[in-house]
Amino acid sequence: MSYGMYISAEGAQAQSRRLEVIANNLANVNTVGFKPDVASFQARFAEAIQQGESQSGDRSINNLGGGVKVIDVTTNFAPGQLQRTGNDSDLAIVGNGFFAVKGGDGQTYLTRAGEFAVDAEGQLVTQNGNRPVLDSSGSPVVLDLEQPWLVTPDGSVQQGDASVELALVEPRSIDNFIKVGSNMFRSLSGTVAVPEKQREVRSGFLEVSGVNSTDQMMAMIETSRAFEANSRMIQNHDNTFGTLIGRVLRNQR
Repeated sequence: MSYGMYISAEGAQAQSRRLEVIANNLANVNTVGFKPDVASFQARFAEAIQQGESQSGDRSINNLGGGVKVIDVTTNFAPGQLQRTGNDSDLAIVGNGFFAVKGGDGQTYLTRAGEFAVDAEGQLVTQNGNRPVLDSSGSPVVLDLEQPWLVTPDGSVQQGDASVELALVEPRSIDNFIKVGSNMFRSLSGTVAVPEKQREVRSGFLEVSGVNSTDQMMAMIETSRAFEANSRMIQNHDNTFGTLIGRVLRNQR
């Protein structure tokens, strides 16, 4: 493979990966509590250097570089805008923190999507997946279906004379914080509680998707054009080599 075709192929592959990330962001533009992903690029060594067949600095063509690659896909955790719903079971966190819910596998998941409901057993659960919402002690929040209830601004569920504090937590390390599905996360390094003075929850609101559709559409157009440019370069190199080989074969006859 020629150097130019190789560079173009690497560029097309990187842009293809970025398109996948952008397409997933756009698909979740209406997903409550969704946090968009960002593909990060980095210059890469030529394949010969990466395979140990050549060394950097040997003044060969390999030192021109190997194009670019997607080095990582990170999540933008910036808080999204709050949208009023008027539904008392819809909750939104102001500032830092995540709600804690229990998955069907027994694992604890974190989410900013406070689109909750009360099931037939009185448990406060997520509307998608019916995962129980946890209190600060790690137990499911259970309500009396016969009595009214409300959520106070500090994130406590009050019903009659009883009050239970919702779990509002943060991951110990953002580097070990992974996305599970569209708006759920898992902390592989554990969690810490949000300080009491920083707890703020609004009832009747939801945090909308963090995706800016205009920005993502512009990024998709930009990435599509870059992918097409790399694809055309691959075709041009292929045509050039085909023409060159044809001339060589004709001259040998």
